[in-house]
Amino acid sequence: NQYDYSMIFFDRFYRPEYATIVVVGDVKQETVNKYAEKYFGNWKRGTYKPIIETEPVQTDTRFAHVQVASFPPYVSLNYKSPSFSVTDKDGAALTLLGAVLFGETSDIYQKLVIKERKARQLGGFANLSRDPNLFSVFASLVSAKDMQYIKDELLKTLEDAKTIPVNAQKLADTKSNIKYGFATRLDSPDQIAEALSRFIWLTGDAEDINRYYALFDKVTAEDIMAAVKKYVNPQTLTIGSIGPGETAGIK
Repeated sequence: NQYDYSMIFFDRFYRPEYATIVVVGDVKQETVNKYAEKYFGNWKRGTYKPIIETEPVQTDTRFAHVQVASFPPYVSLNYKSPSFSVTDKDGAALTLLGAVLFGETSDIYQKLVIKERKARQLGGFANLSRDPNLFSVFASLVSAKDMQYIKDELLKTLEDAKTIPVNAQKLADTKSNIKYGFATRLDSPDQIAEALSRFIWLTGDAEDINRYYALFDKVTAEDIMAAVKKYVNPQTLTIGSIGPGETAGIK
């Protein structure tokens, strides 16, 4: 029943001003240009101007729960975070925060996943987006009865990060892992094209790949503490959960 709208959507957005052709591999530029002209040369710009409204300011903690008995229990803390930037360090600082505090070598991962076995998996990450998005910390649980406990442990870890700087060596190791982990994944035309496409979507400039990963070198432990204080606050928090009950029982 959405066929008519699908045609409108296609007409609005399948236009050259919204498209970038990415070609990776052993090719000649003149050949690429020839085929681009053949297949896309008569493509016309559109006239549609989208109206994107600004999201209202969030002023208090929100809760969102999905009742699914057959899905592993899940809880996430989601804070408003900035849009993607290759000059502002906040986004890179939040990315490092998620990796250092909630990665597999972190204290809380070792506690909740390895020792206590209350969580199957946990992590933290900043969403890369052209618009303001979310910094998220999540945990997949073994039992739904531990929702409150896991939520409290995740929150305590974040609150501690406001006053306790991350370990210098762990920060250096995390920066190296992020940068060289990205580089080692560029081992095929598909992977290279995907990486290029992502950054072209974010900024329109493929060179921003280098600028973004260079930004991590500039982030200090103090920058991370400042980012936590700025973004990790109850008035911008949405707690998401999945569990067998009608509510998660989280407060």
